Amino acid sequence: MTGSWAGYIAALASDARFGLPASPEEVTRVEKDLGIALPAELKLLLGECDGVVADYGANVVWSASELLHRNQGMRDADSLRDLYMPFGNLLFFGDDGGGDLFAFAVQGNGSIRRSDIFRWEHETDGRIWFAASLKDFLGRRLSQGG
Repeated sequence: MTGSWAGYIAALASDARFGLPASPEEVTRVEKDLGIALPAELKLLLGECDGVVADYGANVVWSASELLHRNQGMRDADSLRDLYMPFGNLLFFGDDGGGDLFAFAVQGNGSIRRSDIFRWEHETDGRIWFAASLKDFLGRRLSQGG
């Protein structure tokens, strides 16, 4: 991605709000605590703006701390284990404001398989391909209004 993430996002969503940059230590903590190497694009975005809110208040990209908290919660909640397939193969990073989440696919060794992004549908437990990269995700997500 050439240019800034904030500039790209602001051109797509006039209501976009950005968090202050995440520190390298915060990003490293997320990777260490989840046992997952974050995709390079996501690390760069978090290092520029730690979270993106747009599309009428939806958390399009979570902050590093929210990303850690939400992924740990999805993996550890006993009540979710009874309802859904395991979440260990997904790295959730944002939502649509209505309950569905967006994620990268994770390999068994903790690396991201491809840059593809999937939409997890909370009502059906569907895991549907959504975008080919983070830039593509933002373009699709913000141009579709959710």
